[in-house]
Amino acid sequence: MRRRLLELLACPDCSGNITGDFEEELIEGELHCLGCRRSFPVTNGVPTLLPEALGRQTAKVAGQFAQQWKHYNEQRAEYREQFLDWIEPVRPEFFQDKVVLDGGCGKGRHLRVASEFGPKLVVGLDLGESVYVAKSACEHIDNVEVVRGDLLNVPFREGVFDYTYSIGVLHHLPDPRRGFDQITGAVKPGGRVSAWVYGLENNEWIVNLVDPFRKKISGHLPRPVLRGLSWFLAGILYWTIRLVYLPCDSVFPGLRLPMKAYLLYVSRFPHRELETIVYDQLSPEIAYYLPRESFEAWFEELDEVVIGWHNEVSWRGFARKPG
Repeated sequence: MRRRLLELLACPDCSGNITGDFEEELIEGELHCLGCRRSFPVTNGVPTLLPEALGRQTAKVAGQFAQQWKHYNEQRAEYREQFLDWIEPVRPEFFQDKVVLDGGCGKGRHLRVASEFGPKLVVGLDLGESVYVAKSACEHIDNVEVVRGDLLNVPFREGVFDYTYSIGVLHHLPDPRRGFDQITGAVKPGGRVSAWVYGLENNEWIVNLVDPFRKKISGHLPRPVLRGLSWFLAGILYWTIRLVYLPCDSVFPGLRLPMKAYLLYVSRFPHRELETIVYDQLSPEIAYYLPRESFEAWFEELDEVVIGWHNEVSWRGFARKPG
């Protein structure tokens, strides 16, 4: 980590300022809270600022995703377009010279893309050991920092970011609304915030069929077994898209098929990426599917709100913080 990061950090317990005894860069060492005097380790250039009372369920979910991103750690060219789809109406030029927070950075795929758009700094935050995957993915990118912390107790000073976004993470938190409020609090007045979450609409079959299977069976399988199951199901999905959905869309473009918009959207990806998507559905302990009205309620106190239905299965939102 570089010393510039200290200007953004705060203790997750007392909100005190964070200091460190180093000149420009710290790879291994400690940071200290000037308020409660807690110490926080820095490992492989990633500071860990976790609250003392970290929830068991939160930590378990983070561990599940850390295992996922250590295995499915590829970086793909398609991620650029996908990232911009998820944060629409934000465009690349919006990032210029801004200080940005990626709330739930996973393996760092969005950090890499965002860093190319000219921001002053992009900070990735995640709870699990996936932060080291993200750090490795962005190792030679000068305008990226990675922090290990809790989205429910973000380790940042209030109002220090120009823009924050969270993609595909908030719905895996025990309290998704609190996570959204936390990243919004880290935005300065007049700054912007984006979020993308699973929608309930058109996903009722997942809630009724896949969720019970995940909670009772697949979420408890040994990880190698779960990866094998995901590989098999991804193969069925891969060939269904190519043998049914793509030909039907070409010959009968007006034909209604289940989840057509979404499956045509992911048709660009190879089998390996579809395996990641299936694994993502079968693994986590927590997955909320939010109806539009619940998602819209998050934005009630924000201005210039734009809510969009993405591929008819998920919700994305963008807004300005008043002030």
